[in-house]
Amino acid sequence: MRKAISLLLVVSFLSPSVASSQPLPAQTVPSPGAPLPSVQPNPRSPGVFAPINPTRTDSGNLYGIHTRAIAGPDYRLGPGDVAEVQIVGRIDVNRQQVVVDPEGGITLPPLGTIVVGGRTLLEANRLITARARAVFRFADASITVHTPRAFEAIVSGEVERPGTLQVTATHRLHEAILATGGVTPRGSVRHIQLTQNGVMREVDLLLFELKGDISQNPFLQEGTRIHVPPRRPAVTLQGAVRRPGEYELRDGGSLRELLDLTGGLAPTGAAGEARLTRVGSDGRKETISLDVRNADVPLQGGDALYVPPLTFIQDVVEVRGAFNGGGDGSKTTTAGKPTVIQRLELARGERIKDVVIKAGGVAPYADLRVAYVDRADGGPAQRIPVDLHRLLVEKDEVQNILVQNGDVVVLPVMEDKVYVVGEVKNPGAQDFRPDLTPREYLAAAGGPGVRAKMTSATVTFRNGRTYAMAEAPPLEAGAMITVPEVAVRWWQDYLTIATAVASLITAYTGMFLIFHGPVD
Repeated sequence: MRKAISLLLVVSFLSPSVASSQPLPAQTVPSPGAPLPSVQPNPRSPGVFAPINPTRTDSGNLYGIHTRAIAGPDYRLGPGDVAEVQIVGRIDVNRQQVVVDPEGGITLPPLGTIVVGGRTLLEANRLITARARAVFRFADASITVHTPRAFEAIVSGEVERPGTLQVTATHRLHEAILATGGVTPRGSVRHIQLTQNGVMREVDLLLFELKGDISQNPFLQEGTRIHVPPRRPAVTLQGAVRRPGEYELRDGGSLRELLDLTGGLAPTGAAGEARLTRVGSDGRKETISLDVRNADVPLQGGDALYVPPLTFIQDVVEVRGAFNGGGDGSKTTTAGKPTVIQRLELARGERIKDVVIKAGGVAPYADLRVAYVDRADGGPAQRIPVDLHRLLVEKDEVQNILVQNGDVVVLPVMEDKVYVVGEVKNPGAQDFRPDLTPREYLAAAGGPGVRAKMTSATVTFRNGRTYAMAEAPPLEAGAMITVPEVAVRWWQDYLTIATAVASLITAYTGMFLIFHGPVD
């Protein structure tokens, strides 16, 4: 008898023709990813718009997501949904389409009425499976949405086309706003007022767009009202940040929160050199420096944060002269030889040798012994001599001095001339020959002049050292021979002076006689 009753129950369960609820006529199930069929606007209400599949609006580019056609496991069932329930036994499969009634229930013979309204698909699936296994030991069940319920939602405020929309329960908040043309430039995207089930809450769609926070983009429900208020005060991010632009403030918003939302700094951003500019209560602008890695400053409307790129604050050193050149730089010519003027990034702790390597090394015609560093360092200008011959050839690390930001490293070109100046007949440059003495260079310049004071002649080398010509070491290229002029040259100068004095006395006597006459 018990076996007969069980067999009767199984037959009753597997036969949809004897079910207490009538199944809906067969419908075409949309394929996954297919857009929902368009619904024409209500001609009686010009404010009603059909749900569309927007990808981008003319008024903005906040949200470009296609309309969902397939309900996911987080879809919440409600009255009017057409669901498809499938129960799989050991032998047969039973599939039914049922409508969720106004009380939120569905009737599945022989399981009876199961309340699924207000539950997600995942929760409803677990509930139906548990009920089926209570009747059939090896049953398994699943539920999907065949046709989502449709209803109206009201969108008002700062949108392009406010009005009433015909939507379905698979639509989310951002899709309703897109269907109205998007938020206007005057509208808020961080304080959207969403009213559902009589409860109003603020929604931050920017948080959904930038961080993917799905709680800020909920599904629409019956009676949904969406109001986009005017935009609130904003903060500007500039410089080396990942998302520069103007961002509306949330209540109590801080700098750290905003940077976290917008992705923070760009890899080239100088976090420790940021500047925050704000307008005070007296209308004056105030700029403060801060390190955005540590500072968490409360923000105010109108604030502007600027993060400079590292290249703006990078320590640099300039090289000039007989270097080979290590990259971009100006090419010049000195004494007929190519030279460079180039700015190089300077790392902490770098020395002269590091700078020479960055500059491509020294040219063959560089005068290594007379290099120098010009340094300002916020005080009086200094010129620091550096003997690169001792550093690079003799390996004397004493010459390998630290380089500072703003230093100018100069490496002169080795000239192939010796200069003869002063009281000589033909002053100027003479071709350098290492076998010539200073007197031979004087002879090449035409010899000393008539007023030359040879006992005071000097030789100055390029390193700045000066010697008396008679005691000078062998000359080098670039040396200068100076022959001073004698102040007075014995009888010739005395005669010239006496003649001038006699002329003055004669002139004075003549003037006296003219005005006073002869003296009796």
